Amino acid sequence: MAAGSAYRTRQRTAILAYFKEHPHTHVTADELIQKLHSSGILVGRSTVYRTLDRLVEAGTVRKFVSAPGEGACYQFSVGDTSACQSHFHLKCLVCGTLYHVGCDHLQELIDHLGEKHNFSVDYAKTVLLGTCEPCRRALSAGGDFHS
Repeated sequence: MAAGSAYRTRQRTAILAYFKEHPHTHVTADELIQKLHSSGILVGRSTVYRTLDRLVEAGTVRKFVSAPGEGACYQFSVGDTSACQSHFHLKCLVCGTLYHVGCDHLQELIDHLGEKHNFSVDYAKTVLLGTCEPCRRALSAGGDFHS
């Protein structure tokens, strides 16, 4: 059983190593599995989800959930703990790209929500859903776009 345990540890180490090597990349669990498999690292879905849960709980990785029933995406967060506390996130529903956006107009909305509705927004967990410009162009040009 020690060998199986060591194997799982190597898998977890590989997952953490991926995030450290790609600190600004957002990745879903399925994308992470594919990227690890393409690098020759075989890792099971349940191991990936368990590891991601532990990394999120430890504050090593941030989890972004855009809508109920949609897959979350994850990003490395060590050494960058305040980065997502000062901007918004936009997620394209077509290609799945997550954008970090700092915008004075959005700040006006936050100020309004605080002043007029006594509501405080958690930037790190706020994701606005829509369609990015490249996907809108592709959709209007061909009408049938799949990422």
